[in-house]
Amino acid sequence: MSVNPLAIWGPVFAMMILVLVVTVLTFRERVRQFKAMRLHPQKVSTRGEFAAALKDTRCADNFANLFETPVMFYVACIGLFVTQTLSLGALCLAWVYVLLRVGHSAVQCGRNGVLQRFKLFAASLLVLLGLWAAWGWSLWQLR
Repeated sequence: MSVNPLAIWGPVFAMMILVLVVTVLTFRERVRQFKAMRLHPQKVSTRGEFAAALKDTRCADNFANLFETPVMFYVACIGLFVTQTLSLGALCLAWVYVLLRVGHSAVQCGRNGVLQRFKLFAASLLVLLGLWAAWGWSLWQLR
């Protein structure tokens, strides 16, 4: 089944919205903690000083997570678009990946249940591998 290659940008933009939401949450939490602790930002100029001084780094940690394995998601999506090999299966996997990452962010920025967060991360990683396999398969069929 033919899928409009432009459809892959939906999950990409959804991931960007997630990054923006987590950015706002991180900023809000940092400002709240800086004010509550009467802490000057210069006192926490490195990541280590920041982690040691602030009590709650859940959103900041999640923000960093959004620049780790999701990079491979973006590469796959761009690759699917550039090679014009997007399939319905790959598009569905991309959307499932986004939904799992939204769940992961909600857990980590929320109550931070480690086991639940790990399950969401592991599931998203398997879906990401599936996305790459789908792209690889579509490229294999072009040869």
